[in-house]
Amino acid sequence: MIELSFPGITWQEFEDAFNVLRECIKEPSHGFKNPYMGPGGQYGHCWWERDSSLTLNGYCWLDQKYCENALKNFTYVQKANGRIPLWGNDRVEDLDEQLSAIPVIFDVARRICGRTTDRGYIFEIYNMLAAYLDWWLSPCKRDRRTGLVCGIMEESDPADHREQLTFAEVDLNVQVCAGADILREFASYLGLKEDERKYFRIFNELRDIINKWLYDEKTGFYYTRNVKEDRLMTEREYNSAFDTFRRGIVPKDRIPALLKVLKDNSKYGYYNRYGITTAPFDSPEFCETTGDYKGWTSWSGNIWTLRNEIIAKGLHESGLREEAAHIAYQTVMTFNGKYAEFVNPSTGEGQGVLRYGWTASEYIELIIEEIFGINYDAWTGTLTVSPNIPAELYGQTISIKNVSLGDGRTVDVTVECAENPRVEYIVRGSAT
Repeated sequence: MIELSFPGITWQEFEDAFNVLRECIKEPSHGFKNPYMGPGGQYGHCWWERDSSLTLNGYCWLDQKYCENALKNFTYVQKANGRIPLWGNDRVEDLDEQLSAIPVIFDVARRICGRTTDRGYIFEIYNMLAAYLDWWLSPCKRDRRTGLVCGIMEESDPADHREQLTFAEVDLNVQVCAGADILREFASYLGLKEDERKYFRIFNELRDIINKWLYDEKTGFYYTRNVKEDRLMTEREYNSAFDTFRRGIVPKDRIPALLKVLKDNSKYGYYNRYGITTAPFDSPEFCETTGDYKGWTSWSGNIWTLRNEIIAKGLHESGLREEAAHIAYQTVMTFNGKYAEFVNPSTGEGQGVLRYGWTASEYIELIIEEIFGINYDAWTGTLTVSPNIPAELYGQTISIKNVSLGDGRTVDVTVECAENPRVEYIVRGSAT
C-alpha cells in the first residue's frame, strides 16, 4: 500500500482512489483478452478507449504488469486500417467505421512502456500506435486544404459535432500532434532512426498547422475551426485552448496572452476554490449539469480531471511550473474523497458517476507525478524526483512511501515545502 502524508488528505481518502480503480476492473470481454478497467458506475461491463486507458495512469504506480496487459488489449481490437474503436460494442449510429476517441492513449502508452525494457512488448505497442496515427492522418479524418485533423462526437469535447471533415478541434489536433512526438520517442529508444526523423517531421508540421489555422491574433486564443466555412468558431471559447502548452506547441511569444486569459478569474475560475471550468463563465453555452452525465452539456461548464490534467501537464512542459502546481493542487483537493465524474464549479459537489475510474486515476497521477515530481524512465534507467510545490503548501512537510517503480523497487519521498523545497528520497528493493 502506498502511504501518503499530505495536509487535507487522509490516508483513507488516498487509498480509496485505488479502491475506486479496483472496483472498475472487469474480466475480459468485447475483444479484450486481458482484464481491464471500465469507467465505473452505470457504464457497466464494457471498455471505452479513453476510460480504459486513462485509468492506467494512476494504477501503474501500484501494478505495472496489470497495466501492461490492459494496454495490450487495444492491439487485439485495432482494425486493419489502424482505427481503435470508441468502445467495445463499436456501435454508434451509422458512424462505426469513421469514429474513434480523442487519442489520449498515446500519452498513456508512453507512460506504461516507459516503465519497462521489454523490447518485444514495446515494439508491439509502438506498431499499434503508429498504425493509429496513420488512421488519424488519413483522408478519412484530415482536411485536405489545411492539414487539420477533424473530429466527431467523443473525438473532442464537448462532443456535439456530427459532420465528418467539418470541425477541426484544438484538443484533438493537440493530442494527434503530441502522439507524433511520442512516436518519435519510441522510435529513438528502439533505434529506428528513419522513423524517428519521420515523426519529428510530422510533429513539427502538425504544430505549425495548429498555430496557423487554429489561432486568432486578435484575441490571442485558440479555437475550433469550421473547415467547410473556413472560419474560426470564436463564438465557442473552450479551455482546450490551453492544451497547446503541451510539448511546446504554443510559440513563446504567444504564451503571455494565453496566460492572461487563463488567469482571468471571470473566465475559467483560475483563482476559485474548485478550479478550472471547461467553458468560460461568460459563454452562452456555460451551464452546470447535475445528476447523471448529460452529453456535451456536461462538458460546457463543469470541472473535469481530464481537462485539468492535460492543462497542468502542458504548463509544466512549457516551463510554467508555478501555474502547473496551482492547477494540479486545486484539482487534487477538489476531487479528494469524491472521485466523481465531474463537479459543479459553484458548489464542488460531485455529479455523474460518483466513483469514476479516470478521476481516481488522474487524482493519483497528479499527486505522484506533478506535486511530488516522481518519474521513472526505464529506457534511460533514470529516476527523477523534482517536486512542484504549490504556494498553499509552503511551510508544510509532505511525504509518500512505497511508490512502485514497476521493476521490483519502491521509492519513499519526503519534501519540506518551500519555493525551493528540501527533498529526501530513498529507493528500496532491487530491480528484477
